[in-house]
Amino acid sequence: MSTVVIAANLGHLKAFRVEETPTRGRRLELIDEMEFPEAHGRFLDKITDMAGRFPVSEGAGQGSAMSTGEALTAELEIQKRLVKLVAERITTVLQNERPEYWHFAANPEVHQAILSALAPELRERVVRHVHADLTKAPAAEVLAHCLPARAD
Repeated sequence: MSTVVIAANLGHLKAFRVEETPTRGRRLELIDEMEFPEAHGRFLDKITDMAGRFPVSEGAGQGSAMSTGEALTAELEIQKRLVKLVAERITTVLQNERPEYWHFAANPEVHQAILSALAPELRERVVRHVHADLTKAPAAEVLAHCLPARAD
């Protein structure tokens, strides 16, 4: 029985295969890792330069501010694009590995959005949801969160 653990946020994804051995127990083997560079850096640097921005009003100190509506819409579009990229990568990993079931860890802000972007047949096979960003955690910590020790 194959099992996969995926830890993701909008900037990084790690996929692990769970390996069980009679002598060493469970361990995670890294099978895929991907950075999403678009998620890193300052938002204002990504969308435009200062010369291309429109002032909100003519009030003092407001001349270089971007309209709140424009900024929120652009930021939301970037987030949607990143969610789609992460979901596509998860789909690729799961299609390659073909696990019977899998575990998913992502920070609470994007956990549901990423799951919603996946095909229903993939969502149905998630057996453990961890609402934490484990992308920078060592494999042993990911294992402890996603597959707690058995009470044998």
